[in-house]
Amino acid sequence: MSGSINDVKTFWDANPCQSTLSDQQDRKKYFEEITIHRCNGFDRYVPIIAKFENFKDYDILEIGCGIGTDGQEFSKNGARYVGIDLAPSSIKIAKERFELFNIKGKFVIANAEKSLPFPDNLFDHIYSFGVIHHSPNTEAIVEEMYRVLKPGGTFCVMIYNKSSINYYIEIMFLRKLLCRVIYPKFMLSVVSKITGFAEWKLRGHREIIIKKGNMSKEEWISINTDGPYCPLAKVYDKKEAFELFKIFEDLRMDVWGFDTSRWSFIGKLIPKSISHRLGRI
Repeated sequence: MSGSINDVKTFWDANPCQSTLSDQQDRKKYFEEITIHRCNGFDRYVPIIAKFENFKDYDILEIGCGIGTDGQEFSKNGARYVGIDLAPSSIKIAKERFELFNIKGKFVIANAEKSLPFPDNLFDHIYSFGVIHHSPNTEAIVEEMYRVLKPGGTFCVMIYNKSSINYYIEIMFLRKLLCRVIYPKFMLSVVSKITGFAEWKLRGHREIIIKKGNMSKEEWISINTDGPYCPLAKVYDKKEAFELFKIFEDLRMDVWGFDTSRWSFIGKLIPKSISHRLGRI
């Protein structure tokens, strides 16, 4: 697990983001169910942030389009949509989605760290949700965003928040305690039942911990965000995030989302009003 761009591509090509949110056999129903999960589940704040309806007749670029879930919302609201992704499997599924629903869009397999296959000052708005923190060279992606964005254009990017309950309490404290408990193999099923963590994830963590021994903070973060086999993930605090996007002007930052489903039975006891408030700070 070196966290190279090839590792990142291989992982996401084998695990297209959101593709497991439905097991419907009918492909239209499959995509519709994924959209419902996206807009009504934990990510229900996405439409509030993305403002899909505000970009009619805008030229939109999505960096890391995945299987086209958010892209479909932009396109059906009248945007001229282009989606790029590192993973060919995601692009294939996204194209299928757009064809099935007879909506317009263009898709390109591209590494956003390198020169994007677009001229300068082309797009009115750039969107990227939960993607660029998986890149070895996130800074290069930000520079490419700036290059292809029109003067006066806008962007909306989601990156993982270091100043969060998920990072400090769960990833850096509770999970480090938990990794000691799952050393005995028989404890995998026990811990899974108690915590609600999927047993396959616990098994993956156990294998990696035994194999690697001591891990760097970066390695530990990576295996505790998008599953144990995720090769690379970064987190940013407020200062680091503003530094990352300093090439742009008029920056605004919002914090969204506290995923109580990660907290087993304790999460179920937390009222939605409180979890929402915690997610906003």
